[in-house]
Amino acid sequence: MKILSDKYYKTAAIVLAAGKGTRIGQRLPKVIYPIVGKPMLYYCLDLIKKIPISEVYVVVGYKATDVVASIRNEDVKYVYQKDQLGTGHAANVALSKISKSVDEIIIFNGDDSAFFEVSTIRSYLASHHKSKAKISFMSGIVNSANGLGRISRDSKGNVLKIIEEKDASETEKKIKEVNVGCYIFERKWLEKTIKRLEKSASGEYYITDLVSLALGSGDKINNYLLEDNNEWRGINSQEELKNANDQMLARLTKRKEPTVFIFDIDNTLINTDSVKEYVSSKLIKKVIGPEKLSGFWQEYENSRKRLGYVSIPEFSDSYAELVSNPDFSEKIRKMFYTIPFNKFVFDGVDELMEYVDPRGEIVILTEGDLVYQPMKIKNLGISKYLDELYVFENEGKNIPEIGQIYKGRRIIAVDDKITVLENIKRTIENSITIHFKHGLYKDINPTKPDFKADFVATSTYDISSFIRSLY
Repeated sequence: MKILSDKYYKTAAIVLAAGKGTRIGQRLPKVIYPIVGKPMLYYCLDLIKKIPISEVYVVVGYKATDVVASIRNEDVKYVYQKDQLGTGHAANVALSKISKSVDEIIIFNGDDSAFFEVSTIRSYLASHHKSKAKISFMSGIVNSANGLGRISRDSKGNVLKIIEEKDASETEKKIKEVNVGCYIFERKWLEKTIKRLEKSASGEYYITDLVSLALGSGDKINNYLLEDNNEWRGINSQEELKNANDQMLARLTKRKEPTVFIFDIDNTLINTDSVKEYVSSKLIKKVIGPEKLSGFWQEYENSRKRLGYVSIPEFSDSYAELVSNPDFSEKIRKMFYTIPFNKFVFDGVDELMEYVDPRGEIVILTEGDLVYQPMKIKNLGISKYLDELYVFENEGKNIPEIGQIYKGRRIIAVDDKITVLENIKRTIENSITIHFKHGLYKDINPTKPDFKADFVATSTYDISSFIRSLY
């Protein structure tokens, strides 16, 4: 799964779950107060599992027995914080238990991570790697910042420090950008720097002070601003717990909406341009010889013109006949059918499928032959998410059939060909169209000049962001 970077990072997660949560009440440890019938801690651990991060440490303290008992069938390790001396102290207690092979650590609060999307945390990790920072922290813009740490910046927008509410001046309390409480650290830097934390006036060690220490030492920090503030919610009172319950209920209800997500394969899920380059550089020269490269693709396009779509069986036969070599027919078939399509899935497709899967039915609608097109997705990791596959010789003529099958359901269609989206919009009610402007057909025009897709994307991440905005 290509989600982080070319370098492999061994990541461990620390989940802070030791606090009392005095403002929410003392009937239960804060992290096991329920959100729609599950401890709020459950959502955080489920998120970590899906990222995925295999080495997970949960710091427990207050009523630790109850917290541990609430975690079912999760492969986590527990670290006991005897004295609750703040987030910095909790992180330090866990740090000594983490495997030596780990080179980065992501820290979550167990009480406010219920609404993060998997794709967001993956993007956050990727941002950290790209920045080569020693520490990354996440922030968000909120309407009410009461009780939250504020992000102080200079006139150029550079981060100066994170100010805890109890230490903030009246001017600083007006700041709307707040610390979300999710951090990523280079492991060696954290081990060295966490020893320099000093007790605050309240007698606690703050993780947030690590940002100030990094700035003071000239170490690089990375700030990740949360795009969708609905993904984070501080829960510090019974009223906020009720609001979180309502929000989660609405989210889970929307996931059951009768939505159909329709995707094309070529240059929508798979980078078909790169497949063609691979065939030219790796396969053709090996199978039929480099001197025949030009004529090969010319006949490929001639085949497309004859049928109106690409049929590998028809093309293989026609090319073998053209060069008077019957053996080529079977060789070309095998060449195309053994392409490692997993290598050519666009970055972000896995995360996109994972996000839309619980929100509706995933359908592949594409044109071509019934041998080659299914072959493309047969061995892909994303195939586990797919509910239906329709391959038509000319999908444009068959779109009304798709509309009939999914009549009354909301359709979200993604394709690189604007003409297909135009046809979907014209023939299927309640359809939302996303033009993935990539590849061979990215600049073709609709049949009617005034047609525009509901959204134009240039990357899979653009598609994910737009679909998420619909929810």
